[in-house]
Amino acid sequence: MSWAEKNRNEWCRKYLEDTFKAAKLNLTKTEGATLHFFRVETQGDCSLAVKAGQARPMFELRIELDWKVEQPVENGKSFVEAKGQIQVTEFSSEDIESPQMKLICDNTMPPGATPAFKTLMDKLNAAVKTCGMPEVSRILAEEFVPELKKQT
Repeated sequence: MSWAEKNRNEWCRKYLEDTFKAAKLNLTKTEGATLHFFRVETQGDCSLAVKAGQARPMFELRIELDWKVEQPVENGKSFVEAKGQIQVTEFSSEDIESPQMKLICDNTMPPGATPAFKTLMDKLNAAVKTCGMPEVSRILAEEFVPELKKQT
């Protein structure tokens, strides 16, 4: 019996978009900041090799995740926002546990921003790097890959 390859490109794009857009990640080492994704773009190929009920994922993906962090301030009366993008430049079935990622932060300050505002923005960007990026990696390895294997 030979392996049959099943294209899962559309399933992959939809799953990643739905999963990341639904994610609300609390960032530790902040004062209640929440990270969420508002745009997900996936490029690449995704398929399953299936033989005798065994499914082997095969994929090579590039994923762009536009993110926004909201930090409550003034006892929750308003929010400070930080934005940017996490680029998963290489995520493949050859190295599931270690996707290659790059963080881009929009460091544009509003007019009249104080030094304290810049300090808060830097803290939020650092939280995305130390908490958000590992969570993206976990979602890909521990949620996406097992779900892909079920798509026989």
